[in-house]
Amino acid sequence: MRASSRFNKAAVLAALMATAVALPACTATQGGDDAGSEGLELYGHTIVADQELADRVPAEWKGGITVPVKVLQPNAYVDETGEVVGLQPDLVAAMAAKWGVDVTMEAVAFDGHVPGVMAGKYAFTASTGDHPQRREVLTLVDYLAAGVAYLTAADSDIETKDDICGRHIGVIKGTDQELRAEDKAAECDAAGIPGTTVTGFSNTLITVPLEAGRIDVAYDSVSYMLYMADTQPDQFRLVGDLEMVAPIAFGVENGQDDKVALLQETVQALMDDGVYDAIFAEWGQQELALDDAYVNQKGMPAL
Repeated sequence: MRASSRFNKAAVLAALMATAVALPACTATQGGDDAGSEGLELYGHTIVADQELADRVPAEWKGGITVPVKVLQPNAYVDETGEVVGLQPDLVAAMAAKWGVDVTMEAVAFDGHVPGVMAGKYAFTASTGDHPQRREVLTLVDYLAAGVAYLTAADSDIETKDDICGRHIGVIKGTDQELRAEDKAAECDAAGIPGTTVTGFSNTLITVPLEAGRIDVAYDSVSYMLYMADTQPDQFRLVGDLEMVAPIAFGVENGQDDKVALLQETVQALMDDGVYDAIFAEWGQQELALDDAYVNQKGMPAL
């Protein structure tokens, strides 16, 4: 796996303020060789246009598509060369190669993703949690298991989730994990262990206060926690089991069944030919891979 060679904290911090960065689907590829006329070379796989899928590409996508991503390593971030890279850009680039179209990835604030799709600015979302409230406006094609996890310093004496009681938990302000951490603190109090505190941080990576010793344990997205434990084991390690919540999905406006079917069947094709697994392995996210592509979690086994 080459994921560790990608980590660049300065690039990630810069990405938090990025607006849009183009990623041509058929030229630069993350970690792969340059793609020529014979297809996209990605982690030992050559991805060429699938005529059956390409014939079903909507007319408004044939000239190229733009897809938004939320900056969260390793799902998507801006590297030191200014490219949007990560698991999601890799997967979308592979899908676009199957369709024979160009794709531009944009690192934009999450609250602009769904309105952008509804307005026709973006072809589909790529970072959307498959929750009931999202399904009110979007149909979702699930491709990545997601949840939350605890991370602590490599030399910490915190070994289990029980050890978190009485400690200082750090979260990103305004997130679901902030509420879940508050529940954990209440649970500790009920068990007769006082002193568990929760601090929310804004405009920073949650590993920054952990590395500085301002918190004892960080609680954030499972993909990011896995990535940090994998790429910097001398600094960080996971605490306890991963807490799976809901899958991450590609989303299109409700009522566009043809697009939903195209997305689902393309993801499934990449799963069947091994490209999907190669991308997940590259970014150290094998534990979050799904067995099949699902729509609105229908038929999906419990995470």
